[in-house]
Amino acid sequence: MGLVSQHVVGSESFFSKTSGIGGKLRKTSEDFNVEEVVSIPGRSHWIWMQDNSNGKHQVVKIKAKNWDTHVLVKELSRKLNIGQKSIGFAGTKDKRAITTQHFSIKTSIENLSTIKLEDIELEYLHSSVKPIRLGNLVGNRFKIKVTNSSNNNHIIDIFSELKGFFPNYFGVQRFGAVRPITHIVGEKIVQGDYEGAVLDYLTLSSPNFAENKGREYLLETKNFAKSLEKFPPHMLFERQLLGHLSRNKGDYSGAILQLPENLSKMLVHGYQSLIFNKVLDMRIKEGMDACLPQIGDCIMPADGYGGPDQRVTIEVTERNQSKLSKRCREGKAWVAGLLPGANSNFSKGRQGELEKEVMDAFGVNFKDFIIDDIPELSSYGMYRPLFQKYNNIEVDYDTEDPVFSFWLHKGTYATSFLREIMKSSDVTVY
Repeated sequence: MGLVSQHVVGSESFFSKTSGIGGKLRKTSEDFNVEEVVSIPGRSHWIWMQDNSNGKHQVVKIKAKNWDTHVLVKELSRKLNIGQKSIGFAGTKDKRAITTQHFSIKTSIENLSTIKLEDIELEYLHSSVKPIRLGNLVGNRFKIKVTNSSNNNHIIDIFSELKGFFPNYFGVQRFGAVRPITHIVGEKIVQGDYEGAVLDYLTLSSPNFAENKGREYLLETKNFAKSLEKFPPHMLFERQLLGHLSRNKGDYSGAILQLPENLSKMLVHGYQSLIFNKVLDMRIKEGMDACLPQIGDCIMPADGYGGPDQRVTIEVTERNQSKLSKRCREGKAWVAGLLPGANSNFSKGRQGELEKEVMDAFGVNFKDFIIDDIPELSSYGMYRPLFQKYNNIEVDYDTEDPVFSFWLHKGTYATSFLREIMKSSDVTVY
């Protein structure tokens, strides 16, 4: 499984020192509410938000309970008899939650009215000439209850330590909430071991995952056709892989292509996310400040929506360090961490040394992210803030349980923020 498995997902360092409140997230789905923030007053907005009667894309708002975004897209495409690529969305959401998000669907308004899915409320908004693309949102608004917590009086102390910022780790769900394996499968894809990637995806089980009879059987027999009978119908993606391999012996790269493109890309991204988390973990262990950029760091300025502009970086020099530090403290610029890809370069200074150390330990280099046999999964690298700010935080108490309301810029995990407050060593509580 390589060195990746030695870094346990969710075991990263905490930034604040005050002991946490413990507790559990998502005792029920109603405890975890997330709603997309797609606009900010006075700013220009996405083309998909503009009503256009000539548009072929129908923009809808969907409130869903306990739906994985990829599974929802697959079900919508099946019900509407259209390809999954005809459905656009701005970002994936937590499954065990009440989520409200926007989709663009290339179909007729009449066809939309036929959709009936359990635990789904669909509201038609308008037609658009452009589909929704990943990233076409400002952020997400959360309302989250932490049950069974203690030491709730520590919350204020933790906030005063954080000073509005927290480590921008990829949350556990990034790697698979129930079965954290995306980074393991992603590592195999980057290594060019497609057979290993597919078998890991199909057979790696989890102590929290009851239905693994099919996984065990496949591991023992490598019989894809017979295993298909043992994987239940709701394991849609596993069944697609098994079906392909029972019809096309040994075509493992072709099997990966059976997955929706957004999902297969998430496997490679999962591996990049692990490298990012490890570098950030090491930076925190060394005591480097969240908002004080070091010489050699890369800084991301704010975009038109007030969030980090991931396309632009400025190198910190002696000349600009104090000005950029001020911007970072104001929440108008961010110290950048690397999501490695084929076009990446190491940062300068200590940050670059940490990036190189982690990639050497994982035995990977930038060019490995060109996936020759599945070019769609190639990744060219980008930046992500090492620390992120939490906005408009409020804490209410529902009987004893604290309820946190706040919003975060896109790509930021509520669980990574609440992890600083809960500080549980058991990743399953997030």
